[in-house]
Amino acid sequence: MIAFLKRQGAFFNPSHSTSRSLSSHSLMSSHKSISYLMLAIAYGVLLFTLTDELMAWVIVLGMCALVVRVLVFLRSSQLPHSRTINLLAVLSLFALTWFGFSIGLLNSMINLLAVAFALKLILLDSKRDFHLLFCTSLFLIGCGFISALSMVAWVGYLGVLIFLLLALAYYHGPVTPFSSSAKFVATLVVQAIPIAALLFLVMPQLPPLWQMPTSKSQQTGLSDTVTPGDIASLAKSSDLAFTATFQSNDDIPLPQQRYWRALVMEDFNGKTWSISDRRKQAERQLSLLQKTPPLTQLLASSPASITAYEMIVEPTKQNWLFSLALSEPDNAKNTIFVNAQFDYTLRSSTPLMSKKSFYFTYVPSATVENAAGDFERQLNSLLPATTNEETRAWALTLKQQHTTPTELANAVMSYFRQKGFTYTLEPNAMPVDAIDTFLFEEKAGFCAHYASAMTFALRAAGIPARMVTGYQGGEQLDDKVLQVRQYDAHAWVEALIDDKWQRFDPTSMVAPSRLSFGLEQALADFGEKRTSGLLGDLSEGALFMTLQNWMRQMDYQWSKWILGFDANKQKDLLEDLLGQITTKKMTAVFLSSLSIVGVILLVYFFPIKRQPNLPKHQRIYRNALALVEKRTGVNRHHLSPQQYLEQVDSYLTHDTKASLHSMTALFNESVYSAESDNLDKSHLTSMMKKHFDTVKKSIRQQNA
Repeated sequence: MIAFLKRQGAFFNPSHSTSRSLSSHSLMSSHKSISYLMLAIAYGVLLFTLTDELMAWVIVLGMCALVVRVLVFLRSSQLPHSRTINLLAVLSLFALTWFGFSIGLLNSMINLLAVAFALKLILLDSKRDFHLLFCTSLFLIGCGFISALSMVAWVGYLGVLIFLLLALAYYHGPVTPFSSSAKFVATLVVQAIPIAALLFLVMPQLPPLWQMPTSKSQQTGLSDTVTPGDIASLAKSSDLAFTATFQSNDDIPLPQQRYWRALVMEDFNGKTWSISDRRKQAERQLSLLQKTPPLTQLLASSPASITAYEMIVEPTKQNWLFSLALSEPDNAKNTIFVNAQFDYTLRSSTPLMSKKSFYFTYVPSATVENAAGDFERQLNSLLPATTNEETRAWALTLKQQHTTPTELANAVMSYFRQKGFTYTLEPNAMPVDAIDTFLFEEKAGFCAHYASAMTFALRAAGIPARMVTGYQGGEQLDDKVLQVRQYDAHAWVEALIDDKWQRFDPTSMVAPSRLSFGLEQALADFGEKRTSGLLGDLSEGALFMTLQNWMRQMDYQWSKWILGFDANKQKDLLEDLLGQITTKKMTAVFLSSLSIVGVILLVYFFPIKRQPNLPKHQRIYRNALALVEKRTGVNRHHLSPQQYLEQVDSYLTHDTKASLHSMTALFNESVYSAESDNLDKSHLTSMMKKHFDTVKKSIRQQNA
């Protein structure tokens, strides 16, 4: 019996134990190093996704921290001294304080979080620090979602999260194969998906409980000031501006009718058009007097034809909205209240910091009336005292030649068509008397050049006029959906004739294909391209276009059904399933959902394991191994008892190891010995139980 126990290693050998202990510690150190490296890689990816929010020096500091961790992993460098990191922390704090006022509160907090992560990452060498950085990574992912909620961003951040969970599992699974950690994380993700989907559908869709601080970074899209070259610069961007969904293909306006009205520019200083301060003051006064804007009365006039549509607007960090001219907001469905202005523009009650859905009713037959009488006539007749004298003289000549304002406006339009004007994204600079230079010398420009020149000329001729900016056109994604991108930005003219604001688009005289076929075709007519693109001619291939359209479809569906799943859509869904919504029904749905989630979690955390029909002494031995697995975190898998004991030997105390080796010897004797059938099973059980009590007591003391 003694000889058999010696062969099985039941007696403890200090020299062998020391060797195995060193090997195990080395393996644990390797696990930690890999986990640290994985955490650093995840941080590097997050830095890349937050480039718009982070300052350049913060990104550089973060990448340096990543390089340090890589060098430490490769054993090419040692960790810096803590005094060095403390000095960097002090300098970073001063830099954040200095630059924080210019980037806004939100971005300052994100930069602070990124700096703290980088400095702690350099000195990462403990379990506490690892857990701290893991939690910080979750906050950085949340910061990324503030400004990026597209499907691509969601998939990317989900990948980073899974990678972080894998690093955490691998860190806490010493000598555990990487595949086991991956399987564990995959199981967690699969189990979490149905729970998340259920809670997403039934949890109340509430608005934010607080207002997110506004960033001072430059907004995207249109601006409230326009110089002729601004929109030309914007036209180089392919970013999505908004998506409009109609009820049917028949409701989609023709390309020539797709004017998405946004801002009205009524003040001109000789170079820049802007929203008039007098207009802003008048809007406030009219609101205080509780005057009803004309847009809110469109549907009350019983128009012959109306079209309802939904818009998913990309974040602009501004309050202004876009809508088909003219459209009335449906605030009964809108989660953010939309205010109609007396210049027929729309404003949301809060800045658009993320994707939002808005609902409108389009009235094709509506006209832009003069809603403020003499105020609008006077405001839109003002010109700088001494600029563009040649244009002033030309306008007066046209006034003498034409008897009506309509004839004069059409004469200006004809001038653009007849005098050899060209349409270009890159006109020459016109620093002095830009309108004179454009009309009579250069004769080349973008939509804002034409709109600015015509507005000035009409005012010089005594006709109130203003420049309107927004978007024109849109690419049809499917039978019901239009997507409008930044390169669809456009400017046109409204002239006050017969007390109505009539639209004139001088760009159509020069590049008529701009309205019917879009910007790309209009530029092609003049031998230009909007952008060359990184992929060159490949971007125009059939395969690339198919993939691009597929991605746009996916992103649209994501925006509509996930990001756009607000309280109204949740209510509609529940009404389809339950009929009329009552308090009792909602209570039942909510409690049922929580019960389902509870059952799923119960099954996961308390799995039912059926014990095989084994002799009692063998069941005792398996229970002992289960205790060891729980204590060490090392799974047995398909290892033999002796092989498993060699792996966990260094984690256990002397008493635990001695008892386990004895139990293993007894187990092997009862299973594999030639005399196993003749052994006293009750004696084996008694000995197994004695050793098991020793193992259990020793592990309990070790855990304490």
